[in-house]
Amino acid sequence: MCLQTLWDAIQQSKEDMLSHFNSKVDPIQSSLTNIQNSMSTLGEQVQMLEQRVGANEDIGHELVVRVKQLEKDNAYLLDKVDDLENLSRHSNLRFVGVQENAEGSDMIGFMSRLIPQLLGQDAFPTPVIIERAHRSPTARQGDQSSLRSILITLLNFQDKVKILRLARVKKILEFNGKRISIYSDFSPDLSRRRRSFDPVKRKLCELNMKYFLRYPAMLCVVVDGKQQRFLETLKLSLCPP
Repeated sequence: MCLQTLWDAIQQSKEDMLSHFNSKVDPIQSSLTNIQNSMSTLGEQVQMLEQRVGANEDIGHELVVRVKQLEKDNAYLLDKVDDLENLSRHSNLRFVGVQENAEGSDMIGFMSRLIPQLLGQDAFPTPVIIERAHRSPTARQGDQSSLRSILITLLNFQDKVKILRLARVKKILEFNGKRISIYSDFSPDLSRRRRSFDPVKRKLCELNMKYFLRYPAMLCVVVDGKQQRFLETLKLSLCPP
């Protein structure tokens, strides 16, 4: 075999090997290219998702801020509505314990007579002027404890102040052998806030400590001759033994 023939054989073998190698590498290269394209697409999608998540987080934060502001505004408006409701009850009084049907068919006339009867005729040389009077709309259940209170609206606020003062001085009020209580008329929310002090007030009574409630819902306790004011319910542990 001459040298040229050997060289041609080597070249042919080389070409065959390259052809075989390329036939194996080309699919791999194609797959790598596809993977690279997929990774590029995936990267773009991830970037878009990150942008959307970031935008949603911004929107979510804005919504949280808006909700908090709306809650604040709502609480403010509720307070205003409650203030207006209590203002509309400014000259109202609530009588508790009056037997059902004792008023007959003339509630205003009955209450005009009952007030001096409870607090003393001498204190009312002229009858108080009552604009409206009615039983509370609470459903009756037929027992003594379910007596509906009587609500009255006085023309003059000073008459209300006078009635409450006389009731505090007299302490025990009775009509037909039944105990009668007289209270200012408040909105349900303010009534609840004032009632929250009841357990503390009972404890203060047991301790013979002076206290009083100021409008709208402030408990004032006299300690060593000084007033301490509380807007929230006191813990009994704060009371001296």
